[in-house]
Amino acid sequence: MGDRWIDGDRIFTQDDGIHVHPDSITGWFHDFISHTELPQISIHSLRHTNITLLLAEGIPLRTVSYRAGHAQTSTTSNIYSHAIRTADEKAAEVLVNIVVGK
Repeated sequence: MGDRWIDGDRIFTQDDGIHVHPDSITGWFHDFISHTELPQISIHSLRHTNITLLLAEGIPLRTVSYRAGHAQTSTTSNIYSHAIRTADEKAAEVLVNIVVGK
């Protein structure tokens, strides 16, 4: 597009860089999922999956919170406490393996 490109901070844009209304992406994703054998999930659930997986792998809460766009880490902590517990359990297992020598 050269000098016709409209620079912005969006992931999804039209061909010229102008942002796409979020409902358009939601509709496209719903249609896409409907034509596959994938589970019927919303695009927003991909956000939750992303955050949960990062926390479960031990990525620091501050990093995950920043990537999620949460102003406070407490927001991330409150919403994803289940994933934080899972990461804590994994950390305990790693420590046991270190101490016991497995």
